[in-house]
Amino acid sequence: MNAGGLNKGPGMQVIHAIRLLVLVVAIMLHNQAAAFTVTFISPGHQNEAFWLSAVRAMQAAADQLDIQLEVLSAERDPVQMVKLVQAVTQRRRKPDYLLLVNEKLAGPAMLSLADQAGIPCFLSFNPLTPAQLQTSGLPRQRLKYWLGSLTPDNAMAGSQTMKALLDEASRRFPPGTPLHVLMMAGDRSTPASTLRIEGARQILATTPNATLTQLVYGEWESKRAMQQGIWLLQRYPQINLVWAANDEMAFGMEEAIRQSGKQAGKTVLLSAINNSPRAMQERRDDKLAALAAGHFMTGAWSLVLLYDYHHGHDFASEGLQLHPTIFSTVSRQQAQRFLQLFADNDYKGIRFRQFSKFANPALQRYAFGFSTLLN
Repeated sequence: MNAGGLNKGPGMQVIHAIRLLVLVVAIMLHNQAAAFTVTFISPGHQNEAFWLSAVRAMQAAADQLDIQLEVLSAERDPVQMVKLVQAVTQRRRKPDYLLLVNEKLAGPAMLSLADQAGIPCFLSFNPLTPAQLQTSGLPRQRLKYWLGSLTPDNAMAGSQTMKALLDEASRRFPPGTPLHVLMMAGDRSTPASTLRIEGARQILATTPNATLTQLVYGEWESKRAMQQGIWLLQRYPQINLVWAANDEMAFGMEEAIRQSGKQAGKTVLLSAINNSPRAMQERRDDKLAALAAGHFMTGAWSLVLLYDYHHGHDFASEGLQLHPTIFSTVSRQQAQRFLQLFADNDYKGIRFRQFSKFANPALQRYAFGFSTLLN
């Protein structure tokens, strides 16, 4: 019998059938641990530095964890956030999970819409306030499809940056120099803003030679902060410390300081919160006296928790409202290290599976700290 005959024989047909069966089983097993869909409703602008960084980190995590990630941006409009959730709930093919942010206190409305549509949802970045929890209840109670939340400790970020700013002032200014602090907050309602203010004010209250000159709301925006800063520095020329709730407002204040004839990082010291390349560069170069970062990863860490939940490893063993230590102050050396590792917001080098309990069964507790990114 020739070679062609052998290929058509019953033995080869059995081998071919076995190979086909193995392939089908492999595909089935892969699908069990593969693509599920998550829609993230981003409260920020598409080109906003912080949310751009956060989404890039989320996409890197999604790619490694076989998650199909969709991002819808509300462009800083809380009403649009709710409308986007409503539109998603009306789709014929809904996502497996919704990832939401309690920006401008829009969380309960979005959670309620998702719950009515039967879409499991997770809250990230901003928690519900105590007053909101009184109405909405805890996760998995009144709202059965609200799985839980992961939020950074914003009060800690506020206190850490204020303490670092005051410590730096004591080193750079002559002994006994009165410290006149301008606090540039985000907005009046978002928990990330109110909690950072709370943490910063607690530290300020314990510093004898430091006084709060003014607290204003820059709405997270550089231009608004600059406009406010120009007027405030004219009215209060004694201001020598600026605490800012994010980096964009710090950058706006730097321009206001320049226009006032003073020097940012010299005669007026600033602190900020965020991880943008510019913020890291300015911390490395000491233009920013203090910086806290790490919370840009909150969305990516939330995807890790959803990945585990989806595969039968419920994060509830560590709690339904998680507040891990995500923030950390950033030294000049750490800023340089961050810039080396994550130039252009490229987070593909982070091995997200090592943070998953499903992918890493030996893992006992989640470790989502900023320092883990630099190791």
